[in-house]
Amino acid sequence: MQTRRGAHAVGYSQNDSQAYYHDDPIEEISKTKSRFKFLTTGAIVLGSIFYFQSTLAGNISLSSGTGIEFGQGFSQAVACSGNTDLTLTPRSTFINGSDSSGAHYLSSVTVSNIPDSCFGVDFTINAYGNTENSPLSLFNSTSTNAIVYNNAGTFSTGVGSSGMTLTGSTGTFTATFTTPAAQSSSVFKLTIQSGVHTPVYDVGDRGPGGGIVYYVSANNFTSTGSTCNTKCRYLEVAPSTWRSGTAANDLTYQWSTDTTTATAQDKTTVSTEGIPGNSGYEKLNWKIGQGFYNTSVMKVAGATSSIQAVVLAYAGGAAAGQWFIPSMNELNELCKYARGQSTGNLTIECNPGSGTLKSGTANDLGGFVEGTYWSSSEFTAFDAWAVWVGGPSPTGVGKDYPYYVRPVRAF
Repeated sequence: MQTRRGAHAVGYSQNDSQAYYHDDPIEEISKTKSRFKFLTTGAIVLGSIFYFQSTLAGNISLSSGTGIEFGQGFSQAVACSGNTDLTLTPRSTFINGSDSSGAHYLSSVTVSNIPDSCFGVDFTINAYGNTENSPLSLFNSTSTNAIVYNNAGTFSTGVGSSGMTLTGSTGTFTATFTTPAAQSSSVFKLTIQSGVHTPVYDVGDRGPGGGIVYYVSANNFTSTGSTCNTKCRYLEVAPSTWRSGTAANDLTYQWSTDTTTATAQDKTTVSTEGIPGNSGYEKLNWKIGQGFYNTSVMKVAGATSSIQAVVLAYAGGAAAGQWFIPSMNELNELCKYARGQSTGNLTIECNPGSGTLKSGTANDLGGFVEGTYWSSSEFTAFDAWAVWVGGPSPTGVGKDYPYYVRPVRAF
């Protein structure tokens, strides 16, 4: 038998008036009533039913005198909090809609009474319906996880939390959803779990592979073959020390000595990702996340690919083979970074005539050359795509031409 412990639900009206919690007597909950076994050990489970769902409940009296019931479930302390009970405070906001379609939405959650033992962890908050095992979308239409990092008592948004704002003080934080997605009437329980912190990177930060982060995706992308696989969010570019350990300018290499045999890259399927109307040649092998696969198949039987050989030989602090030649869209973002332009918007083409090129070898952040750089995206059996970071962009050029390269990796 498990007894219900004190993870308290505190309700607010849409105008954020304080509510009062009247606790029911402690009850024992049998194993047959424990419906939350899919959660990992160390998760708080807060049964929470907005409005007038029928359940055992603590009555919450709002300032208007109207009773709203929040269902009682059972709770365990989050792993990091030990015997300390956390308090979760959900708030709802009414959002107008056309034709009387307005509704109340779960708009924010406050977590308080957080002990120092939770320093350094990521909190993950989820909401669930009455019967579903899959979490509901909380914000941005599809984001199901609200992740908050506890950095020694200072709270910040975690991975995938674009669209969520955060305020905090000692032992307390409030996560507010800019565009709430879960209607209050659909939320039957909230959960909070603690786990190992996943770092959040910004453009310009040192990446885990020793390079520099140059692209941050708001959502996960797939880089088949990379260690991040379907959960990649960043691209980092190798530093200027990538070839010899000493800062140096990039050098030129051939894409392939074979200009008559096509690779296995998908050059037929049209991709909707990228710069609208850019030459009309945007294909699947241009996409963010395709660089690893493109690089792995660019050397055909009997040919030599000096560019593939030098890039795959580079370890750079990560597993050998994790570095690759960027696809066209990955290279376009790299061109923008190299010229000091904003990255992250895939519909914007690199302007090679704007910004200051990160050239020279004063430190490992430079080394770019005002010349043509190879992508790993094949055009035809004869040529592949390249970008000139000092002039007009994308062009198809013969694979046996020597052009510059800079490795990248996904994580």
